[in-house]
Amino acid sequence: MTQPPALPQKPLRTWLFNPFYYVAGVKALAIGLVIIVAASLLGAVSNSHFDGILDFHTGLNAPVWAFVVEGLIDWLCLSVFLYIAGLILVGFRARAIDLFGTQALARWPSIGMPIIALFPGFQETTKAIAANPTAISSLPPGQIAVLIVVTLMTLPFIVWMVALMYRAYAVSCNIKGAKAIVSFIIALILSEIVSKAAIVILFMQMGIIPLSA
Repeated sequence: MTQPPALPQKPLRTWLFNPFYYVAGVKALAIGLVIIVAASLLGAVSNSHFDGILDFHTGLNAPVWAFVVEGLIDWLCLSVFLYIAGLILVGFRARAIDLFGTQALARWPSIGMPIIALFPGFQETTKAIAANPTAISSLPPGQIAVLIVVTLMTLPFIVWMVALMYRAYAVSCNIKGAKAIVSFIIALILSEIVSKAAIVILFMQMGIIPLSA
């Protein structure tokens, strides 16, 4: 009796560092939006803000919806700039639904960051700094150690997320080599500036002084 062909394996490494090999388009967009909202709600629990493409700050009280809007602004800004870059380099071979979908999915490492922000003592430290930024110079060694530990723990998640963003861009627009790297860096810098400005303006309109204004 002939055995059915074995199903292709889906290595964990591929799921972690190139999930776009399996998921793209509308499905990636749906999953990605759920991830963005979930990370934002976790941020609301720990008062942690994704207040820019590469920014993550804790300690500022805000309405729950503001956390969600921050995540959506970050995603949209980078996706738009990357899509423009794709149009310039490869024309309409840059697939909008794939790019926007995979960029949303690429943010899934961000879920871990607000969880890390719940590290014991970190909330109290960041609230003190938010109330008086100059207080950081007079913090006791224990609180400084907490800041360093949490910062070091969140950095790998940021690097991981950026790596996924690049991979999503390269796959969706079918761009490789120096063109992909240089255009991604330019789009990342521009979207960081625009997303930061948009979030600062949003918070100012709410009468809140942003942590990184």
